[in-house]
Amino acid sequence: MHPRIVLRRAQLPVRRYVTARPTEAKPSNAELELLDRALARVDEFGWTQRAIGAAAADLGLSAMAAGVGGGGGGGARLVAHFMDRALDETCIEADDQLHELEAPAERLRLLCRIRLRQTQPHIRRWPEAAALLARPENVPLAMRSLSDLAARLWRLAGDCSVRADWYLRRSALAAAYLASELYMCEDRSPDLRCTWDFLDRRLASMHAAEDAANDATVIAGHFGRNLINILASHGYVSR
Repeated sequence: MHPRIVLRRAQLPVRRYVTARPTEAKPSNAELELLDRALARVDEFGWTQRAIGAAAADLGLSAMAAGVGGGGGGGARLVAHFMDRALDETCIEADDQLHELEAPAERLRLLCRIRLRQTQPHIRRWPEAAALLARPENVPLAMRSLSDLAARLWRLAGDCSVRADWYLRRSALAAAYLASELYMCEDRSPDLRCTWDFLDRRLASMHAAEDAANDATVIAGHFGRNLINILASHGYVSR
């Protein structure tokens, strides 16, 4: 069974579902246990309702009784669960290392690398997750998850600003992270060396462009365009 998260430091109040909205139902313990177990079946069944069904059988549960909807939404729900969990675990792991770095750029680099490592065990199946998130009905979920990831990583890196370019900076980080994650899916270099080099180049370009114009109209559509353009470049959506 996928190990449960155990917080080691009281000053890091990590919630398992930091991305939940006030209008969203809080996941039950049974649902969390089921989804955790389903992650162990992803390699066999992919990001699908079949993985959740297999996990339910393992636990002697009904997927519907555990609160996970059937149909075509189960796979997206499983991906969202993984992304929320991976972000929490990234923050916990980074908590022991961030104090050694002073520059926000170095902290951000460390955080991105740790988060990418969370995806590595599912790397064979991750293109399927990307394709699933690229479906029109799941794009809001993908945007929400990547936006939350970028906001939280920036905050841990030491940027708690509320400047006018807040959205643009987070959009740029989300785009850099997403591109690196998709690149990692095709990387066969030792210890993902080429992925780390790719990430460094993307982050360097992002920092170099931090003084870009932050017109509100531009910012409003920037994240969506980044997401669609990157997914399209890897063949997950058609432009």
